[in-house]
Amino acid sequence: MAYDESGGRSADTFRTSLYVVLVICFGTILHPELKAFYKRGHGGIKNTVSFIDTIFATIFLAGLRLATARSRNASGSEGPSVPVLVKLRWAAPPGIFVFLVITLSTWANFLSYKAFAMLGPCELIFVWIFARFLQAEERRLPLCSDLPAVLLTALGSLFFSIAEVTGQGSTNVEAIVASLLCRACQALMTVSLRSCCLALKSEEGQRSVGILEITVWKLLVTSLLCLPYALLTEGFASWSAITSRELWADPASAALLIGSVCITTGFQFTTVGVNAGLRSPLVAVLLGTLQPLTGVALVLAFSGSPFCQALGLKPRNSPL
Repeated sequence: MAYDESGGRSADTFRTSLYVVLVICFGTILHPELKAFYKRGHGGIKNTVSFIDTIFATIFLAGLRLATARSRNASGSEGPSVPVLVKLRWAAPPGIFVFLVITLSTWANFLSYKAFAMLGPCELIFVWIFARFLQAEERRLPLCSDLPAVLLTALGSLFFSIAEVTGQGSTNVEAIVASLLCRACQALMTVSLRSCCLALKSEEGQRSVGILEITVWKLLVTSLLCLPYALLTEGFASWSAITSRELWADPASAALLIGSVCITTGFQFTTVGVNAGLRSPLVAVLLGTLQPLTGVALVLAFSGSPFCQALGLKPRNSPL
């Protein structure tokens, strides 16, 4: 399970466990926080906000990487650095899938945060399938090793979708489709990111690439894709809205926008840390069950609170 086998196993385990806790925390609050921002009349600039989140996260993490480069060089790491093209070769696929996840999750979250949160465990199904085809470490394991969890997840997601489509006050089918597409891209990101971390840690005769640098390259690719997409879908008017006095004169809107940048930075960094330390299906089991459970808990908690309207949730008389 350890990512850096040269260090102590216990230290690696603690570090990976910390990444898991942090990524669950960041992932749980990110989408409700964005939903609250959209509900304040900023839903028309959501794609531009995605670019702002990723580019500022890239700039901050790149600055942090440059600040730590001197100490790394002083430590006398053996071997030359991995070439830039090799880094991009491995970091580009997860960066592309992060872009697709951002666009699809923004769409799904805008349509129905409930469906987006409840269908989170579907990611395990997609990860299990993709990992079996794309990762040698998974093909070496017995086929039935993760099958019970996959089957239970598939049944639960199927029952939820049927209930939501056919029940009273049903969720829009478009929201369910968007959520499922988002989870499929999230699974491809998970599998490709795990492959990236393993490859850049084992380049023969070359200095290994750390989690921070992998995050920077991945987010750089994502940012370069988010910008033209935002301009294509929202034009330059969204930039006028972002820089408008009205937005920044509203303390809640300004705080939510700045908060989304900070949360995105932490979430993207810890996501790389988790995938570097754990097998892809195990990442999907932990994040695909624990994070949606915390998301469901937030839905139930906020549905009877003053935040209900801000998140676009339906009032409930009882959490049950």
